[in-house]
Amino acid sequence: MNENLAERLLANIMGWSPEEVANERPLLQFLAEFKYDEYQPFSPGMRFLESLALWLKQFQTIEERKIAYEFIRNRLIFISNKEMMHLISIAYPDYIRPLLIKRVSKVKKIPEWYIKEIIKSREFNIVLRQCLFLGLSDGAHVDIFRRSNPNISHEQVLRTHEISNERALNMMGELEKDLEKIMENKLPSKDVKFKIVFLLDDFSGSGLSYLKKEKSQYKGKIYNFYNAIYKENKRISKMFEFSNLEVCLILYVASNEAKRYLKQIGEELFNKINVKFHIIIIHLIPDNFKVNEIKEKLFLNIMKKYYDSNVIDSHFEKGKHNKPYLGFNEGGFPLVLSHNTPNNSICLLWFYEDMKYRGLFPRITRHRDEL
Repeated sequence: MNENLAERLLANIMGWSPEEVANERPLLQFLAEFKYDEYQPFSPGMRFLESLALWLKQFQTIEERKIAYEFIRNRLIFISNKEMMHLISIAYPDYIRPLLIKRVSKVKKIPEWYIKEIIKSREFNIVLRQCLFLGLSDGAHVDIFRRSNPNISHEQVLRTHEISNERALNMMGELEKDLEKIMENKLPSKDVKFKIVFLLDDFSGSGLSYLKKEKSQYKGKIYNFYNAIYKENKRISKMFEFSNLEVCLILYVASNEAKRYLKQIGEELFNKINVKFHIIIIHLIPDNFKVNEIKEKLFLNIMKKYYDSNVIDSHFEKGKHNKPYLGFNEGGFPLVLSHNTPNNSICLLWFYEDMKYRGLFPRITRHRDEL
C-alpha cells in the first residue's frame, strides 16, 4: 500500500472532511517519517500510516475510531532508536561517573566538586578499572555503551551476565595487569578484585523478568547473576571483593513502579550476602504516565471491548491479570520502543498478528506459549 492510498483510506475510515484531512495529514506524515516508520517488527511493506488505517478500521463506529485516534495522537510515546542510543551514551558520563567521583572523593577526603582533580587521580583510575559492566539482554546495547566510553577497557565490558570460568580467568589476568600499570607496583592476588558491578539493560515496566520471588524461591536475570557469584566453587565468585562489593542495576528506561519493586526485592536478596544493591534509571516513566481509568474511560471501554483473551499464557499469568487488557502485570503504558512494544503496554497497541484484533505496533516475543 503506497502512502497516498493509505492517506485516502485513513480519511475514508475516519470520515474526515477535506479541512480535517488538511489539518491531520502534516502531523501524521511527520510522525511517520520522524519516528513511527522505523518500528522494526512491521511486516515487509507495512508502515505506520497503513498500520494506523487498518488498526482504526477494526473499530465498529466512527465515534470509537475518533476516541482511539485521539488517544494515539495525544498519548502515545514512541522511543526511537536514536533516543535510546542517546540514553545509552549518557549513562556513563551523567550517571555512572558521578557515582565513582563521589566514591573517590571520600577516599581522598576532598569535595565532590573537585571533579578535574578527582578524575585525573590514580584513585579514580583504580576505581574505574575495578568496575565490571555486564549486559542483561541484547537490549543493553553493550557495543554502543563501550564505543561511547573509550576510557573503559574492553576487558571489563561483557554482553552477558553469564561468565564462563575461562572468561573469568582471562578477565582477572587483564585486571591484574592494568592495576599494576596504574599503581606501578605488583599486587597480591587478594587485591585483584572487581568492586562494582553494573548490570545494564534497556527497559523494565514491572521488574518481574529481572527478579521475582515465587514460594520463597527467587527467579530472574538478576538472581541468575547473584547465584553465580555466590557459588564458591565457581571462578566467577573469586572475581569480587564481597566485603566491599556494590551491584548497580542500570536501566535506560523504566517505570517508577519497576524501580520501587526492584529496589525493595533487590536489597532483600543481596543483603543476604552483605552486598550493596542500588538502581539507576536513565529515563524514569512516572506513575501518571499510565492510562487513567477515570479520565480516559471512553478509551478504556474500547480496550475492554476489543480484547483477545489469547494473550493470557503461562508467562502473562506471572503478573497481575485481573485487567489483562492493560497489558502484562496491568502495566497500562501507551509506550512503544523502536525494536518492539513492551507487553506492559496496553494490549491494543501490540496484539500479535495472528490474534482476533490487530495491534497498531504488533509485538514479537520469545516467551509466548507454543500453540
